[in-house]
Amino acid sequence: MLPLSAIAAEAEDVAIIERAAVEMDGRTVLEIFSGFKTLPAEKRAANISERLRQLAQSGQELRVEIKLTELSHDLIAGDRLLMSVFDTDAQAVGAPRAVLAKDYARRMQAALDRYRVEHSPKALWIALAKTVATLLVAAVVLRFWQRLHRRIKAFIIVRARRGMAAVQRKTHRLVRMEHLRGPLLSLLGGLRLVVWVAVIYASLDLSLSYFPQTRGMAQDMADLVLGPLGELGSALLGSIPKLIVLAVVFWVVRTLLRASIAFFTRVADGRLHIEGFYADWANPTRRILNLLIIIAGMMIAYPYIPGSSTDAFKGISIFLGVLLSLGSSGVISNLMTGFTITYMRAFKVGDVIRIGDTLGTVIESSLLVTRLRTPRGLEITLPNSQVMAGQVVNYSTSRDAYLSTSVTIGYDAPWRQVHAMLLEAAAKTPGVRRQPAPFVLQAALEDFYVRYDLNVALTDVGRQGRILSELHQNVQDVFNEYGVQIMSPNFEAQPDQPVLVPKSKWHAAPAAPANISSTPT
Repeated sequence: MLPLSAIAAEAEDVAIIERAAVEMDGRTVLEIFSGFKTLPAEKRAANISERLRQLAQSGQELRVEIKLTELSHDLIAGDRLLMSVFDTDAQAVGAPRAVLAKDYARRMQAALDRYRVEHSPKALWIALAKTVATLLVAAVVLRFWQRLHRRIKAFIIVRARRGMAAVQRKTHRLVRMEHLRGPLLSLLGGLRLVVWVAVIYASLDLSLSYFPQTRGMAQDMADLVLGPLGELGSALLGSIPKLIVLAVVFWVVRTLLRASIAFFTRVADGRLHIEGFYADWANPTRRILNLLIIIAGMMIAYPYIPGSSTDAFKGISIFLGVLLSLGSSGVISNLMTGFTITYMRAFKVGDVIRIGDTLGTVIESSLLVTRLRTPRGLEITLPNSQVMAGQVVNYSTSRDAYLSTSVTIGYDAPWRQVHAMLLEAAAKTPGVRRQPAPFVLQAALEDFYVRYDLNVALTDVGRQGRILSELHQNVQDVFNEYGVQIMSPNFEAQPDQPVLVPKSKWHAAPAAPANISSTPT
């Protein structure tokens, strides 16, 4: 049969404004649901608990009796007033005042009798024996767990090596032994800590609960530890349907990503051909599609994430969104430019290109930056926005394209001779292609000289700096050999003798540096 206080707590038609428990030795004796005048129910319950405790500690074996007055039923023990039951208490419980007083008297008497039994020397010795037994059992459990832990650890390190090696072979060394061993040992270490904490907590809680003086501490520990764990468990149970939806969304997204990777990998390596779709479009298109799949999956999964509707979660989402919007303008610009460059097919990895004044070989073309290696071995990183804004010259896609160099020769030199000398210099230069053949254009008739453009095709565009340097050397040699003066950059009067280097001095040794002697001052 339920006590009247429990019936009152479960009744739907009883409006309980206050509720407080009368306790002794960490146990609830009874509950009251009403204050008295200006005294709230919580303070009233504390006063009753103190009177009951003082009576129990006095050692007097008194019975709890009921004394009827005009306003209340008083519960007394000897000459001590323990509490008064008023009409407001009876109305809150929904029972006659006399019945409620009788129930309270019975519960108080039971609490007093239990107190005398539990505080007897015999009971204390029994509690001490239970404590010792509990600690011994905890020590045995921890000792057994230590041995089991060592055996599991040895199994993971030594005996599981053969199984891990098989996994390593099946995954073609993508999953290696150390990749599996480390997480397993970390998981085992975490489990070891959890078992130690659980056993120590359980033994301490049980030991405190054996003694009436410390039973309240045991209850407080249980509320402190088990209360949050219970709330967490309830929250997890309530989130199971949402977690199932999240698992389904994760599986669908993962399947689509795998299908996308498999499809575009076949397109990239040429096993699958799509008319009008180039192979070098496969990787960027895959990245775009995968990004859209992930975004769609996050949008679908967001309402089902536990805690997504809380103000804290919304605040963090807004904060991250603001950070993303403020700091990603340049990144988004480079990203979109990277997609544009890719689909324009302006160049690819391995091409020799010139972007503005920068010449080099493309070693990486990502969605954000383009990396070039110059003929001098320098690695230059250019943001894609800068690549898009500049002029891109691709020498690799135009194999028959010509490179030109200019010289200015006076009007006293026959132009046919100049043409022949420039073509002879080109023929002597390694790296200049014979087909298509070099040719000369008279680019301009200046005030004092004629500008000649020598156009050559190179065998290796990546070495154009060194090849053009050797070409310039040969031009100087040929013009010196035939006694024709090069007028670059300009001159104002024709000299008496041509300004040239005699052939006898073409291969002269470098001049020795002058000896500089310092005189002390």
